[in-house]
Amino acid sequence: MTRTYNQNKPQSNKDTGTIPWTKAFKSFQILVPGSVSNLGCGFDTLGLAVSLYFKTSVHSAPKFHLEMTCNGKPLDISEEENLYLKVLRSCYPVCPEDWQFNVVIETEIPPKRGLGSSGCCVISAIMTAARLLNLKQETRQVLSTALQWEPHPDNVCASTTGGFTIAMQDRAGAVRHHKLAFPPELRLLLLIPEWDISTTEARRMLPENYTQSSVIGNLQRLAYFMGCLQSGKLCGLRESVQDQIHQPYRASLMPFGRDLLEQDFGDETAVMISGSGPTFAILYHSNHQRIRSAIQKIMSAHQVAYELRSVMVDFDGARIESLED
Repeated sequence: MTRTYNQNKPQSNKDTGTIPWTKAFKSFQILVPGSVSNLGCGFDTLGLAVSLYFKTSVHSAPKFHLEMTCNGKPLDISEEENLYLKVLRSCYPVCPEDWQFNVVIETEIPPKRGLGSSGCCVISAIMTAARLLNLKQETRQVLSTALQWEPHPDNVCASTTGGFTIAMQDRAGAVRHHKLAFPPELRLLLLIPEWDISTTEARRMLPENYTQSSVIGNLQRLAYFMGCLQSGKLCGLRESVQDQIHQPYRASLMPFGRDLLEQDFGDETAVMISGSGPTFAILYHSNHQRIRSAIQKIMSAHQVAYELRSVMVDFDGARIESLED
């Protein structure tokens, strides 16, 4: 059964003495793309929006009602832990007992898989509140508000604006970002294991200090990676995502992690942990079957169930669509 939430028990107009309910707005839908973040050496900096969506449909109704599913299965989240509800209550200045709308969330982005599900949830709630209040959807304001709830600008920027993004928080805490071109010849494969990792747990694995050689090595690789993507010359792409800041530590949380990072899929293929994991992202332009076979061998050896998803880059970002003419 789908997990549902009701703010209060419905009462008849006769019992309450209220006037009959009338439809307040046209139904609308919010689409927020998931994201692959970090992309190797771009820790907390690089993000790539992908064609997996957090879809929120909102309909005028007499009483509030919320349903949430992920890939057709109910999301079992308590009301106290429901991030969408927390953000919506914060951004929508109407007493929840007076909410007169239904929300149906159907997401393709499984939680705790490193694909930006929390960021998508926050963005969707912010945009829901703005639409209900008839406020203009300004990217800068959406990002600023989202970062109060999800302090990772890499995936929040990518999901909001779409495409390939670079994000930076300045000394005042404001987020600055650029949206860059992404080579059309590169294809993207997601390895999504049946394995949960929390971002908090993954960050606890990281050391407080790094050696100078690790920092320099990451800077060199990050610069080279950006050069590959902007020039379209992919020679050395594999080496350019050999991160030394977060991937070696997070890989230890997954029995298959080190094997995937060390697997040679070819010089022009990049294999990296998406976000905090456990999802891996593979950028490639050829040898599709060879890559799939190597993944199948590694995951079978560790007896971990997984799904492979070929996805596209989403260049449009978060958007609202009317569900009525």
